Amino acid sequence: MQVLSKTISAWMAVAALGTVGLFAQAQTPAPARHFHHRGQLAQALNLTDAQKSQIKPIFQQARQTAQPIRAQLKQTRQSLQAAVKAGDSNQIQQLAATEGTEIGQLAAIRASARAQMYKILTPDQQQKLSTIQAAHHFRRAPAGNAVQN
Repeated sequence: MQVLSKTISAWMAVAALGTVGLFAQAQTPAPARHFHHRGQLAQALNLTDAQKSQIKPIFQQARQTAQPIRAQLKQTRQSLQAAVKAGDSNQIQQLAATEGTEIGQLAAIRASARAQMYKILTPDQQQKLSTIQAAHHFRRAPAGNAVQN
């Protein structure tokens, strides 16, 4: 019975680590953030200077808000690695859930900033952004998940 319990615990740890891996993959930057960071989005959307001056503080505030969460996420990941090395399945489960929550908080901050930016765009710019995002999403989709027309 103890062997079965240890086997189940080991599989739960593997599943938790797999979930952590999925969350880590989901953390790749969104196209708007990626372009905005390099100034390419402003160029692709042909933003006016006024729009740029409105959008810049939105993303600065988002980065500032996200900074303590990113720091906590780093600590959580270090603690999770320690729990894995110690084989503490209860701690692994708890830390994996915490990591998921923190990643979700970061995603919400990014989405909120993008929503604020979206309101500043003209309808033509909004359409162009949607096209850029769709193209980016299509390129990132696994071959089996590609949409076929």
